[in-house]
Parts: sequence; structure tokens; C-alpha cells
Amino acid sequence: MEHTQDFMPHGYCISWDVPLLTLHVLSDFFIALAYFSIPVGIIYFVSKKDDVTFKPVYYLFAAFILACGITHLMGIITLWLPVYYLAGVFKLLTAIVSVATAIYLIPKLSDMVALPELNELLLLNKKLTDENHSRKKAEMELEQSRAKLAESNKMLSTVLDAIPVRVFWKNHDLEFQGVNRVLLEDAGMNDVSEIIGKTDYQLPWADFADKYKKDDEAILDSGRSMLQIEEELVDRSGNRLWAKTNKVPLLNDNNEVIGVLGTFEDITQSKLAEQEVIVAKEQAEQANIAKSEFLANMSHELRTPLNGVIGTLNLLAETSLNARQSNLVNISKHSAESLFGLLNDVLDLSKIESGKLELEYHNEDLDELLAEVARGMAGRAEEKGLELLCPAHFMSSCVAKVDRLRLRQILNNLIGNALKFTEKGSITVDMTVIKKTMPEATLRFSISDTGMGISEHDQTLLFERFRQLDGSSTRPQTGSGLGLAICRELVELMGGRIGVSSTLGQDSTFWFEITTELVNRKAQPHQDSSLAGMSVIVLAENPTYKRYFADLLANWSVQHEIADSIDLFQEILFEHHHDQTCVLIMETDYFLNLDITALLSQLTFDVRFLLMTSQSQLTQVPEKTEQYDCILLAKPLMQSEVFNALVGLRKDMPTEHFKHSVKPVENAQFKDTKILLVEDNSTNIIVAKGLIQMYGPTVEVAENGELALKMLSKQRFDLVFMDCQMPVMDGYECTRLIRSEESSVINHRIPIIALTANAMRGDREACLAAGMDDYISKPVEAGTIHQMLKKWLAQEDITQGDLPKMDESLESATPVFDKANYSSRLMDDDNLMKQVALNFVADMPLQLEKLNGILVSEDYEQLAAQAHKLKGAASNMAAEQMYDLAVEFELAAKEHVMERLTALYPMLMQAFEQLRDELDEELGLET
Repeated sequence: MEHTQDFMPHGYCISWDVPLLTLHVLSDFFIALAYFSIPVGIIYFVSKKDDVTFKPVYYLFAAFILACGITHLMGIITLWLPVYYLAGVFKLLTAIVSVATAIYLIPKLSDMVALPELNELLLLNKKLTDENHSRKKAEMELEQSRAKLAESNKMLSTVLDAIPVRVFWKNHDLEFQGVNRVLLEDAGMNDVSEIIGKTDYQLPWADFADKYKKDDEAILDSGRSMLQIEEELVDRSGNRLWAKTNKVPLLNDNNEVIGVLGTFEDITQSKLAEQEVIVAKEQAEQANIAKSEFLANMSHELRTPLNGVIGTLNLLAETSLNARQSNLVNISKHSAESLFGLLNDVLDLSKIESGKLELEYHNEDLDELLAEVARGMAGRAEEKGLELLCPAHFMSSCVAKVDRLRLRQILNNLIGNALKFTEKGSITVDMTVIKKTMPEATLRFSISDTGMGISEHDQTLLFERFRQLDGSSTRPQTGSGLGLAICRELVELMGGRIGVSSTLGQDSTFWFEITTELVNRKAQPHQDSSLAGMSVIVLAENPTYKRYFADLLANWSVQHEIADSIDLFQEILFEHHHDQTCVLIMETDYFLNLDITALLSQLTFDVRFLLMTSQSQLTQVPEKTEQYDCILLAKPLMQSEVFNALVGLRKDMPTEHFKHSVKPVENAQFKDTKILLVEDNSTNIIVAKGLIQMYGPTVEVAENGELALKMLSKQRFDLVFMDCQMPVMDGYECTRLIRSEESSVINHRIPIIALTANAMRGDREACLAAGMDDYISKPVEAGTIHQMLKKWLAQEDITQGDLPKMDESLESATPVFDKANYSSRLMDDDNLMKQVALNFVADMPLQLEKLNGILVSEDYEQLAAQAHKLKGAASNMAAEQMYDLAVEFELAAKEHVMERLTALYPMLMQAFEQLRDELDEELGLET
């Protein structure tokens, strides 16, 4: 190299050989690295400590070492003069820092090296001694705790190994950390160390490891326990076991989930037993179904020949028999009927057991249903001399969705039982609404008797099958023990409950409750106050009748007094000072024993008699009752018949109070008309005949449909009032035969007005389908009779098309618009009600115009279809009059009666106009 003389002595190192130069460079580099790291560490730690004394010394010392490091770093490169000069500058700085450190440090040396005072040393020594003692004490306690823990672990291990339940615990990675001896044996291992660290995938139950892992992970994630889980596993021999498992999360001191603790119990034997029970139960159910089907088939097969036996015995009873033969026939008939009833019970029970008994729900009038039940039981009650009232109280009209057949069966069974076990007194049937949340209501039916009563112990056995309270062969009453059991099954099938309340030696009340849907319906005529002001005195010694008449007459607003003895009755009668006629209600036997002539001679006012009589007395009416023009009420009393009888008597009471109810004959056009009344009930005949005659027509009576056909074949009548339910031939069959061209009646198109117990839609349709022209709901009223006479007798020439039109001045028996029904159907939503009504009002004129077009073309099939459409629309709107007219129109179209169709069309138009006006008023449509 050239100009080496320009470098300082260190520069001559360039002439060194390479190894020597490398040695110096590396040495200076590492020394510099050390010098850099030491001051950095000093500065960092001193800055973190607030209690360090002489902090400046540390900082100066760090600066000194850092400067030394830089000097060494500069010494690595000595080939160029500027660098060498720079190294000299840093050496000068290092010297300055060193001198400053010495100047600052020397005065402080005495303080830094000074020893503490003796007292301080003693305190320090005591503190160290105390700390040493505490440490030794803590070590002893730790040792004791370790010993106790070891003992506790040993005890826990002993307990875990002794119990038959499998126990395990796993870490967060689902590796086993411990198990008890039973589980260890299941895994085929001898020592716990063999299973620690293993997972379910490495053990005999690996087939179920996926499920176990899923459950364990769910516990780790949620921290929630899984209890009473039934699952499968496999033991070391490959046998499948059933276990009931419980798993809970393991937590550390910070409540963090660190693993899973689990137990499971071998329930294989109980599981097998449970499966055996299920199999046995299924077999038993199949056997029970087979038994029920067998009983049903046998009952059916036995009923057929038994029907023949009973029929033959009935025919035999009609032949000429001596007393002994007649007695034998009656015994045979009674035995056959008992067997028939038993077979019916067995058949019903088998149907219930086999699940083949299905309930059929329809809208039924419950007061009419109770009346039918009472009529059916009347004969048995009279045979035993018992009073039967069904219902035994005033009953508002109640239409509900029920299975009529099965409800009657329950009532018949319970009333039949009451009659069977009651020797004297009365049987009363009540129905009350105990809970109503429209449209549903809970109905309670109660059947009370004055019989022998039932002990508390026997009450618990009553509703069991084939259970008799007296199982001896000498018991006074017989039976299969199935009746009450069937009642319970039927009530429960309806979703209800049944029970009994009784005291031994006193009386009993059987009851059942069912929840059903109530149907909105117009109030029945006999529930209004049209009898208000009438004066009635009742003689009734029986408390049941006293309560019955008090309830009925109070609800009808009838002035009444009730006497329970002849003396009290006469006392009340003689103190009676009303000017109007008074109605006296009593038993027929009381009436026959009274000196009526003497009684009447002492009174200053008129009286009419309403007599309660038995069914048997109706066959031979005493002459005395006819002499005084008495009205007879057949037992069991019906609410509607009592009302009808009072209405019939009212027309003979010329008082101011009743002038508005009974109008004199105003229509001379009716005086030359002849009407046939077809009715079988004597009370209804008196009432209906009297009301019709008030308006002028001549009335003749036929007691059944067969007699009506004979009379219509021999005489010409202008109109027929036809009862629907009658013996021999009912009103439906009679009407069909009148309309038939093959029958011998004189006028096949004679107007026929149905007298129906219900005004329900299904009954009206049945009447119209049979060929009747109109209908009246019982009990009949004068206004309704008058309306029907004007409607149907005003049409002089029906064949010429002058058929009746709806008279706006008359109050129709059917409402134009049933707002309550309409509102209920649309959930009382005012906006929805208006919208539906507006759509109906906008569309109906088009539909009626279409109907008129079809009417012109005389297409009967299309007419029936369009009328059916109108009927549906009217039904949705609760437009009752339009609905009824559409029904008539549809039936007339199907029968191809053009004259009737021509007359009905303007009536439909008028009904729509009336409906539109009423919708405007009720809903505010402003159409």
C-alpha cells in the first residue's frame, strides 16, 4: 500500500496478516457489544425502581460504559484517518464522563459503605428469625395437609372402588385422568395408570366414542350438566350394556371449566325388564282388542235373533191369550229386553275399548233433548209412582254442539239408575252453565233422586266395570254393572268428567260435566215476558213441583202463589181479589176430590184449571175435567207445554193487560177457509186450534200422518199445519206422500206449514226438503199464526203466479240480519265486518241479476246451482231471511216448480233490500 506514513501507529495493523487482523476486529466487536448491553440493562431496571438511591451514579456509570463501547467499535476501522480522528473524540468524551463520575462518586463513598446501627441490625435479625419460624410452621402445616390429603384421597379411592356405579373424570382434552375400580375392570385394565391419558377412542367402547365426545364437548362449551341420560356402551367382552349417565363440568378456582366428571350406572337388567313389559303390554292390548272385536261381533250376531224373539213376543201379545199365557209372554218379553239392553252395553263397551266409537257432533237444542229423554222415561217413572222432572227448573234456550245419541245414552243410563234404586219420591234433572268463555261453555248435568243413598266406600267403586254394590244373588235390583262404566267412558271421550254426591240412607246426585261449543240462537218464544201479569195459583204438596213452578212462573213474570196443602190453597183462593181470570194448577187427583161447584159458587172471579195428570189417565179422561173445560198436562211436565197451555188459557181472559197480545178476527177472507191441523199432543192441539180459530178458519185435527192422508183424500183443505214428530207416520213422510202424484190426496200443491220444535237451520232444511212450504217454531204464538195465514191464504190463485210476497209490516219469524252471529264469526272485528258487508252488498245485485237471467231461460240445473251460491253467501253474512228463501228457491229448482220460482225471486230481491238497509243501520256502511 502507498502513503502508509500518513496513518497513526494503529494503522500499521493493515500490514498484519489476515488472521491477526480478524482476531482484533472480532475482539473489539464483542467487547463493544458487551459495553452496549450493560448500560441498556442498567438504565432499564433503575428506571423501574422508585426506591433506588444514588440514581445519578447508575446513569453516569451507564454513560461511561456506553462511551467505552463506542470507542472499541471505532477501533475496529482504523484504515481511514477521519475515522481514527473520530475515535479520538470519543475517547475524549469517555475521559470526561469518567472524571465526572469520579468527582460525583468520591464524596458519596462514605455514605455508600457505611454500616447500619446496632438497633437496626437487631430489628433486622428479629425479622429474619420470625420469618424463618413462620416458614418452618408453614412447612409443617403443609406436610400435615399433604398427609390429610393423602388419607382423604385414599378414602375417596376406597369409596369410589367400592360403589357399583362407574366414576370417571377427564381433562379439557377429554383424556381420562382417573376412574374407579369397576370402570377400570370394564376397560379390561388392572391399574389406573393404564387408562390415564387415553380417550374413549382407545377403549372397548370406541364404537360410541363419537357420541361421548359430542356430549363432553357440549359440557365443556356450555358449562352445563347432563343428567339422567340413557345410553349404550360395550364392556371388555364385547357385551352391549345400557347405562344411565350423569356428567357435570369440573371447575378450577376461577370457575373455569377444566374437564368433565361423570358417573354411569348399569341399568341393563331394568332396561330388559322394561322392554319385556312393553312387549307384554302390546300383547295384552292386542288380546284386549281381539276380545273387544269378538264381543262386538258376538253382540251384533246375538242382537239379530233377539230382535226376532222380541218382535215375535210383541205379535204374540196381540193375540187372544189367557191370563197365564199373557203373564208368561210379558215375563219372556221383559227378559228378552233386559238381555237386549245388556248386549247393547257390551257392544258400546267393546267399541270404546277397540277405539271404534266415534262421536258425531251437531248443533242440538238441549232443552228439547232433555224433553225427549223425559218422555222416554215417563212410563218407568209412572210404573213406580215416582215424579220425574227433566229439566226441573226454568231453562233458557241452549243450543250446543254435542253428540245427541251419546248424550241421551248417558242421561238415560243415569236416570234409569235413579228410577231403579228409588222406591218413592222424585227424580229431578238439572242442567246449568258453570263456565262460559264464548263460544265455549262447560255444562253440568245433575240427576238427583230420593233413593237409599250410597256410602263413601261404594262411591269409589261405582264407575268400575261389572261392579255391583250388592253382588249377592238375592239383591233386589239386577243389572250388568256396565251402565255407569259406559257413562264414565263416554263422558271422558267427550273430554269431561263424572261423579256422584251421596249420603247413605238419604239421597244421591249423579253429575257430569262436558265442555262444548255454544251456538247463537234467537230466544224461544216461551222465554219472553208475554205472560206478564197473568195470575196463577198452584197447589203442589211435592216440594219438587213447588220449586219447579216458582222458577218457571217467576221467569215468565207471572203473578203466582203456591200452596202446599188444600187448606192453604183455599185460603189463598178466597183472598184473591183480582178482576181477571185466575189459573189454578194442581194434580188431577186433587181436582177430582174437590167440590168444584161449591168452590166456584164462593168466588167472585172466573177461574180456569190446568191439571197435571199421568200418561195412563190421558187414555180415560174423567168426565169431570171435560165438564169444567180443563186443560190436561201430561207428566213429566215440559216447560214449553206449560207455556203453551197458559197461552191457550190466556185467550179467554178479556183483560186490558192482554188486549195487545190476542187480536180479534180482522181478516174476513179467512172465515171461509178450512185448515187441517196434524198434531198428536193434546195440549198442543188445544193451543194451536184455539189460536187458528181466533182468525176465522175452520179447523179439523188429524192425530198422525196416516189419518191426515185419509182426510186430504176425502176433503178439500186450504192449508195444513203439520207436526214433524208423530207416531204411526211422521210429518216428513206424510208431506212427501202428499206431494207425490201417486197419492190419492185431492190437492198435491196444498201449502204445508211445519210445526217444528226447533228453528235451527238443519231442521228447516229438512222440512223444506220434504216438500213443506214454511215452518213455525214451537211453542206457537198468535202473531206467528196470523202471519202464516196472511202469507199463505192470501194467494187465491197460486197456479196463476200470484204467490205470496214478504210483508214488510209483519215481523218475520226469521231475522233479516243476525248481527251477533255475524260479529262472533268475524271475531268482533268492526273493520273486517264492514269490508265483508261492503263486498256482499256490491256483489249481490249482480248475482240476483244473473239468477233472473237464468230464470228467463228456465234452466233448472243452473237455477239450483245459482241459488246454492246465493245460499252460501247469505249464510256467511248471517242473512237469515235471504238464506231461507235461497233454500226454498234451490229446492223448487230441483223439483222443477216454475210457479214457485217466479214467486220467490221478488221475495229474494225484497229480502236483499231489507238486508241492505239493516246493514247500513247496524254497520254504518252508508251504501
